[in-house]
Order: sequence, then structure tokens, then C-alpha cells
Amino acid sequence: MRRVLRYQAGDEGGALKMKKTVLVTMVITLAVLILAGCSKTKQIETPGVTDTQILIGTSCALGGYASFLGTQYSHGSEAFINDINDKGGIHGRKIKLIVYDDQYDPAKCVANTQKLIGVDRVFMLFDYVGTPTSVKIIDIVNKAEVPTFGFFTGAEELRTPFRPYMFHVRDSYYAEAEGAISYFIDKLGLKKIAVMYQEDAFGLAVLEGVQQALKRRNMETVATATFPRGTTNVENSLKIIKASGADAVVIVGTYSPLARFVNISHKAGFTPYFHTVSFVGSEAYGKELVKVHEVAPSQYHKIIVTQVVPSPFDDSFPTVRHYRELITKYFPQDQPNYVALEGFVNALVLSKILEVCGKELTREKFVTVLESIHNMDIGIGVPVTYGSLNHRGLAGIYYSKLTKDGTFRIFNP
Repeated sequence: MRRVLRYQAGDEGGALKMKKTVLVTMVITLAVLILAGCSKTKQIETPGVTDTQILIGTSCALGGYASFLGTQYSHGSEAFINDINDKGGIHGRKIKLIVYDDQYDPAKCVANTQKLIGVDRVFMLFDYVGTPTSVKIIDIVNKAEVPTFGFFTGAEELRTPFRPYMFHVRDSYYAEAEGAISYFIDKLGLKKIAVMYQEDAFGLAVLEGVQQALKRRNMETVATATFPRGTTNVENSLKIIKASGADAVVIVGTYSPLARFVNISHKAGFTPYFHTVSFVGSEAYGKELVKVHEVAPSQYHKIIVTQVVPSPFDDSFPTVRHYRELITKYFPQDQPNYVALEGFVNALVLSKILEVCGKELTREKFVTVLESIHNMDIGIGVPVTYGSLNHRGLAGIYYSKLTKDGTFRIFNP
């Protein structure tokens, strides 16, 4: 039944009072509806953000044959984040990082990502590890419009075509491949380059980079061979590569199969230069080469890894010193390594962006601020730069070679 407001003729004061009451009620009701709408809009725009917390999530390999990579990448980031939180957070908010183990399995990575976005409702994704896993979330990220920052992979598929919500800190595998080919051909004068790679998106990403670098020099690979991801079955690959008489072999995969490939190559009397990209996890790779397979010291200088961050042993950089201090504080069981340093750098850049965003944090604002960053000094001698069509971050690579303690040390070619 409709409610009717009545007043008697001649009761102008009562009528006016009633009108004012109705008007005030309407204004208050409208204000409540507007505020409720704003609150709802803000909730939709900024999942994972409260007055006291910023929730971010990652899927990476904490178990399985790539566990060193995911564990150390996370430890590097967590060391920096823990320190930030212990100091009160950013604009009064502490960063909470949810880390799910995908064991370097693409299907598990997809499931983890869907849970992080749909169930945990994280503000953003962070620190994904690996090419075969990361390429599977491209469509998910684009559809959900979730900023995803700091990949431990240099795969071109994550960069080209342009991915509006994917941001990198490291340079690409194309840059690492060009660096390796430049060293072998332009510096050392080698002529025969072969590639032995993990048979998946990661292996193909590096292979394409090598082929492009060779094409620029009017050259081609003398041989290519593959092995199945998740195995150390590299014997057949050795037969193909050795028969080519290659002077240098770019090997692509995780640390265990690559260390074994170098070992059985040496045992077969095949001793070319070996190169792999930064994803290998230099410390785990070096330990297997020196401690497990006992590679001859005379061959150390011919085992090369390109890196995308400076040496974790170089205290001349303030960020490296800071990393070593905090990793000792929060993860005293860990030894300094390139993977953890890269994770640390990711968290450092992330914190700077969140600081600039201010108290009113939304995904849209995060992207806008990040794309406005030019030549930001992060204490490693190379600035970070982004743009509306540039999500690369750092530019440039480093050369490292095996040493007797099982570590890879930077050298100038």
C-alpha cells in the first residue's frame, strides 16, 4: 500500500516541516546510495587492497626439478618485502605475498593463477618463473586486466605482440642470445654454432633468438637437437651435436640436464664452448658441474652463462650490498646467487612504484605510474625505464664463467 502524507488545510507550518523532513530524508538516502556505489566501485577496481594490506600472488616452482629457481626467486623478493613490512609497509599497508607451487608445470600454473585472481582476489601477480608456465597465463591476465610484474623468463612471446598488463624487469632471451653469439663469433671468431634445447616454449624462445642473431651475420646453426622437459635424457642430442663439429653450443634447459650434457660431452672428447641463458640458475648449475660431475678445471673458462643482473658478489653496487644484508637476515641458510638477486630487484622496483602510487591505489593507477617511470636509479648501475609501449625495464646483459668454487663470476669479454 502506498503511504500518503496528509496535512490539514491551513497547517502551513506543519506542511513545510513535513516537506523539509522528506527532502532531508531523500538527500540522506541519495548520499547513502552514492557512497555505497562508490564503495562497490572501489572494491571492484582494487581487489587485494585494504587500509592495511596489499595482497599479491605468484605461481612458481617450489618443488620438482626446477625448485632452486622458484625458491630462490621468492626468497630474494621476500627478503626485501619482509624488510619493508618490518618498517611499517608502504603508505601504512604491508605487502602480503601468496606463493603457490606449480612445480614448473603449465597446467598447475594455470590453476594457481585462476585461484589467485578468482578466489584470493589478489591486487596483482608477481614473480612468475619459467616460459612454458608463464605463456599459458597470457589470455587469463589480459581478460582479467590484472597487472603482472617481474617474470623469471626472457621469452619474446610475453613481450611481442605488446602485452598491456605484463611488465618485465629483466632483458629478453633475444638480448642474451645476441650477447652469446657476439662473444663467440665477433670476439672469438668461432664459425660453427649449434643449439641443444629443452623441447618446449622455453627452448624455442632461445633457439629463435640464436637464429636471429646468426641471421644478422649471414650464418645458420650447424645443428639443433632437443630433449624432453623434465628429464636428463640428452644422449641422443649429444650424438647430433657432436657430429656437427660445433665450436660452441648454446644449451637451453634447467640446471640438471645441462650439467649432464656438458659432462657426457667431455667424456666423449667433445669440448666446445657451452653457453646458456640466465634462467638456468647459475649456482645450482655450477654446483652440479663442479661437485657432482667434476668437470675438469681446464674447461671452466669455456662454460658461459649470460646474466641479466650484476654479480651477487659485487659489493660495489648499493643494491647488491643491501641484498646480501637482507638475505643473510631473513634466509641465513641461503648463499648469494643471481636468481635471488633478481627477485630482490623485482621487489625493490615494485616497492618504488607502489610508493609513487600513493594511498589511493588501483590497478589502473599502478599501470599508469609504472609506464611513467624513466631512468629510475635502482642501485645496480643501470636504470629502469618503462613507457606506454615499453614494458621491458632493464636493458643489457652480463657475461659470467664457471670458477673453481662452483660459482659463475662476471667477466669483461
